[in-house]
Amino acid sequence: MKDYSLKEALNIFCNVNQTSIVNLMFHFKKNNHQRHDNPHSWVKAFFGHNLLGLMKQEENKFKLCYKHPRKTQKDLYLIVLINDDNSMNLITTYEASINRRKGENEWR
Repeated sequence: MKDYSLKEALNIFCNVNQTSIVNLMFHFKKNNHQRHDNPHSWVKAFFGHNLLGLMKQEENKFKLCYKHPRKTQKDLYLIVLINDDNSMNLITTYEASINRRKGENEWR
């Protein structure tokens, strides 16, 4: 399995579009409906390319930070696994205060 670098992952995430293969894992679906008042918020952030930060968590698994599309004091986080064919598995999602990203060791 290919181990994507931050640069390669950034290129993949910045070029994602409606034809990209994005698999919503069970854990993602469950948490998305439990944690967000609008379960479609991730779509606007993910496909809108408003990426604020990118951190590699482990091989091919990345934490993406986006400006929340509806809440000015929140960021939207997605945990994404990139597969060998450049398809993606969305693993989980959550919101956090915009203050959280300050001091994190992420690409900005």
